[in-house]
Amino acid sequence: MTERKVWFITRPERDPKFHREALLALQKATNGFTVKWSGNRTAHLAYEQALADAEVKRPNISNDGSGGRTWAAMLKTFAYCYTNEEGYLVPTKVGEALLKRHKVFDNVKKQILTLQIPNAYFLEAGFRPKFDESFRIRPARFLIRLVNQEELAYHVTKEEITFFALTASKDSQLSEITAKIKAFRVASSAERLEMKADIAAQYDHRERTDKGARDFETAHSDVAHTFMLICDATGMVEYIRGQSLRVNPEENQKLSQELEELEARYPFNNRYKISLERMAENNGLDVESYKASRNSGKGQATNAAKRLRKINEIMNAYPNPAALPQEELERILAEEVGPREAQKYAFELKESQVAFSGLNTEFVESYLYEEDNLRFEDKTGEVLKAIGFDVEMRPKPASMERTEIEIMVKYGDRQCGIIDAKNYRQKFALSASLTSHMASEYIPNYQGYKGLNVQFFGYVTAADFSGEKNLEKISNKVQEHTSSRDIKGLMLSAKVLLGFLDYCLENDIPENERVNLFIRAVQNRGYKTLGEMLKEAKY
Repeated sequence: MTERKVWFITRPERDPKFHREALLALQKATNGFTVKWSGNRTAHLAYEQALADAEVKRPNISNDGSGGRTWAAMLKTFAYCYTNEEGYLVPTKVGEALLKRHKVFDNVKKQILTLQIPNAYFLEAGFRPKFDESFRIRPARFLIRLVNQEELAYHVTKEEITFFALTASKDSQLSEITAKIKAFRVASSAERLEMKADIAAQYDHRERTDKGARDFETAHSDVAHTFMLICDATGMVEYIRGQSLRVNPEENQKLSQELEELEARYPFNNRYKISLERMAENNGLDVESYKASRNSGKGQATNAAKRLRKINEIMNAYPNPAALPQEELERILAEEVGPREAQKYAFELKESQVAFSGLNTEFVESYLYEEDNLRFEDKTGEVLKAIGFDVEMRPKPASMERTEIEIMVKYGDRQCGIIDAKNYRQKFALSASLTSHMASEYIPNYQGYKGLNVQFFGYVTAADFSGEKNLEKISNKVQEHTSSRDIKGLMLSAKVLLGFLDYCLENDIPENERVNLFIRAVQNRGYKTLGEMLKEAKY
């Protein structure tokens, strides 16, 4: 199936003023979100009926519940709810805020301005066709930035949005799209027709003719209308119905400042690389729960801001720099700026992050796509350290054997776990030989290391894994040699490990509880999703 190259939005209702009513109807139809949604046509039909009863939609009920699924898709698009691993719809914090009628305008505005491609809904298995993998854009924010330009006379027409804005796949294409619109405005009628026909052929695989251009406009002008309407709903621009989006030139500076603040507070969210649930939960934070980005000085050009950005670049190798002790920050920074400046810079970094906490999203991609095995091990250690473990990298075994584990995590009263980081890009298989190696060498060699007792073992994999059943075989072999020991293991992907840290940071779980939560999941199981891990830990 051909991938989408043009913006799309599910639009059973175009006006965001009715988002709350649609969510209330969904709550009613699912009995407070307790009725399974996936594959349940009865629930889908019940939602359609609830929408009709609330007079949010026309009283036309489909035969198969498709109308209900479309409305739910709209709510998932804006991250008011998401479908969990068990197939139930779960309201996010912003969804709960709307249900409670709490700061409705502010929260709806935030969801419009943080709507991005890709997001959790657009990446669901059931969403077809998928967007081209090059997409990395916040459509509403892009449109508002496009309109707020003197060179476009502070307005963009519906036709220009349909043929030019909707084809942008990256936020960075603002200048490119602006130039195309300017060229379109000064072109002759014949040249305009040719430009539109070219766009229809390039982005929608239509014939390069006037008819192809008309078909493209028919197919996408309603999407343009919907985006114009939701931009108008933010109060930042005005939609002259059926014509154009406009900005009062006198509001230009004020709007530019607001856009800068938005960029600092709500950067592009790449948590979809960790898991769709984490993406939906984070995108679905209400205005009061959302934790600001580390890089809040991004739009400033002062020397202090430039210096802070330089420091932040250095700290991108760490998942949660704000939590590092002052001394650790100084040690890291000294390698780049020297010991004289390190103390001052570390203090500045701490000061800039007093109000910020959460996963460093720059770290996400560098970790998940790390090709160097040694750096993958080091970054895995940093995530475990951020969770709350005392981490020692590549400890020398007590027995002086040559066998060396990558990561030791210490916790509690002289307890530790040993973790093997496997940077296999395709799939890691816990084979019989690796099973034997862990049971007969790693665990015995590290028992008693610095007076510590090995309590568990684990594997963190860069991608997929298999051989989960061998975890129990390791436990059994260890118990054969030490009858009193019951050492269990776990296996999880780097995505799940990151998701676990992100979940803990976002929910303000203290470090000691994070460690306990992690340990409770050590049950000779492999975890390919965060939901599985949290369920096993009974959290």
